[in-house]
Amino acid sequence: MMKRIPITIILGLAFLLPGTNALCAREKAPSFSLPELDSGEQVSLDDFRGQIVVLDFFNANCGDCFRVSWELEADVQAYYAARSGNPHGIAVQVIAVNSEAAEQEDMAVFLQKTGIDLVLDDPAGALLQRYGGTSLPYLVVIDATAVAPGAVAPRVVLRQAQYEGVKKLRDAIDAVTGQAEAAASSPGTRDNAAPGAERSLPTLETEPQAENEMTLDVVAMMASDVHVTDMQAEYRHERPSAQFSLAVSYRPTGMDFKSEYLGLKRHKRLEEDHFGVQGSVSSDLNDTLTLKVVGGAYDGFQTYRALWMDEYNRLKFGGRNTSGGGLAGYREAHPWGYNASPSLRWEYLPDTGFAEAGVSYQYDSVSPGYEGGPPLVRLRDTYKTVSGHLAFENVLTRRLRTRVESRIDDTTEREKRVTLQGALNYALAESWVARLTVGYATEDPHFSAKSVSAVLERDWHGTWFVSVFGRYYEDTSEIDNGMAIDAAAPPLKTYQAGLGLRRQGNRSAIKFDIGPCFSRYALHPRRNTDFDQLYKDRDWLSLQAAFQHQF
Repeated sequence: MMKRIPITIILGLAFLLPGTNALCAREKAPSFSLPELDSGEQVSLDDFRGQIVVLDFFNANCGDCFRVSWELEADVQAYYAARSGNPHGIAVQVIAVNSEAAEQEDMAVFLQKTGIDLVLDDPAGALLQRYGGTSLPYLVVIDATAVAPGAVAPRVVLRQAQYEGVKKLRDAIDAVTGQAEAAASSPGTRDNAAPGAERSLPTLETEPQAENEMTLDVVAMMASDVHVTDMQAEYRHERPSAQFSLAVSYRPTGMDFKSEYLGLKRHKRLEEDHFGVQGSVSSDLNDTLTLKVVGGAYDGFQTYRALWMDEYNRLKFGGRNTSGGGLAGYREAHPWGYNASPSLRWEYLPDTGFAEAGVSYQYDSVSPGYEGGPPLVRLRDTYKTVSGHLAFENVLTRRLRTRVESRIDDTTEREKRVTLQGALNYALAESWVARLTVGYATEDPHFSAKSVSAVLERDWHGTWFVSVFGRYYEDTSEIDNGMAIDAAAPPLKTYQAGLGLRRQGNRSAIKFDIGPCFSRYALHPRRNTDFDQLYKDRDWLSLQAAFQHQF
């Protein structure tokens, strides 16, 4: 009964009310009349009859809004102004709508850096709600081309709660011809048109718009006798309905090896490299369904613990027989593995409700443990894991987003492991955001783990972001893949805290994190003391630096 309680609670969160439902494409666009931010002059949707209108709902303290507004001004407003409208000669106007209260200084910085021209003021966010928006940034494309008496009202042709690049916006803008409204007028309209007037402009080919992104990420964990550094370079290419990414990683690990065997003390510095590659391809199957396939491979020891145990087995079993090759049955380890994972993402509520389901396969050739001798028994050295996961993400309000996920892992010769995780992202105020994540895992007969992490972030003008974070993790003892029973990891608790600094530019971002991490093992009095150096308490220093550039 106790195991069912966390599952019931967490999965129940997935079906919380998802917030205001968004408008459907081609639905009538709500009219509005709002004051212009600088002059206070009233501006209405009717002022732009005969044009295509792009509404950019923003907040001056929103980092994502900063990037979106900057790109809209440069790649939509200026783009179509230089071309005298879309391929059908229809003018395009971007209207930025301030949808939350902001300090005058913050607004001035936002406007100066983004260069946006026409800004309407709606600090209560009433218009955002009328257009079905629940979070910022939020974009709406409106076809307001009908100008004849009795013509249809302006219509919504596209909404984006999650910015997907200017290509989708341009596609929606370029698809507006104004011909449907002309056909609705009197039959003699075309015949009575002025000489030389364009009757049906052909669709012009526009250059495909693609977003490219490069990320460099370095994470280092350093203790007195261990250092592990993860370095990763990732390239992402995004088109309107497809995305591709490729990441390569390199992880050098160094640690002291100290052990006493047969009365001899051994002290050695271990150095090992781990290499990995991971790629993904995703494609939109339709307006609400996206298919994603992820796959990769690695070569090398995955943890410093596995590296230490490999040296211990080499010392104990690899150097003792007449031929110099160790006990019969001992073989050098060469860990490697690969994985593959297809998944489907479904937008079951427009812009506010998302579900994701997938399966994965993982193959690992590990450094095994040994028992007995002679004859020496080599434990299993290959494992296969089949997993399934289900996740729900909901935008509940303009300030609150939640995600819940469940996962089941079935590994060779082990019981199934169930993992549950819940997360929420809440905007506390104009410049403050809090993130909370909790997790729980269980595996028969004796393993369980729980974790909680929290981040509080404050931003200045959507450019500088400072955060404080903390994390707690606890588990019971577990038998690792391929290890002997007496080498099982004892119960573990870790505590981590830190500070983060990030600068977000128009196209580039740079980030630094630093903080201590403490790992504490509960060693059993009747333990095998050979492994005391491996499972001793450690104080770590965690460092991270990342750089991201879009082009």
